[in-house]
Amino acid sequence: MSERKQRLRVADDGRVDETYANRLISTSFDGGAISVTLGVVRLVPEHTDGPAAEGEPHVHVTARLALSPSTAVDLIKSLNEVLTAARGQRTGSFMRKQSH
Repeated sequence: MSERKQRLRVADDGRVDETYANRLISTSFDGGAISVTLGVVRLVPEHTDGPAAEGEPHVHVTARLALSPSTAVDLIKSLNEVLTAARGQRTGSFMRKQSH
């Protein structure tokens, strides 16, 4: 008997925040889960009406993901598909179909 992935219905809860990241801070594997920490670089001014502060920018953690290895593999495959499509089409938007 062949194994097939069960199709699941997605319950898209609007209360879940969308998170932006422009930096990958770290990844690790503890033997059970793959942990991914994402962040965003911010140049914070000393005063709200002033220019950005001099020196090193700060990277603020915006998200921490803990993924099962199989979910990490699915994420890698999905991201590769999206990046391949993005390379082929620089304008417009596209969205990968979800394979629940």
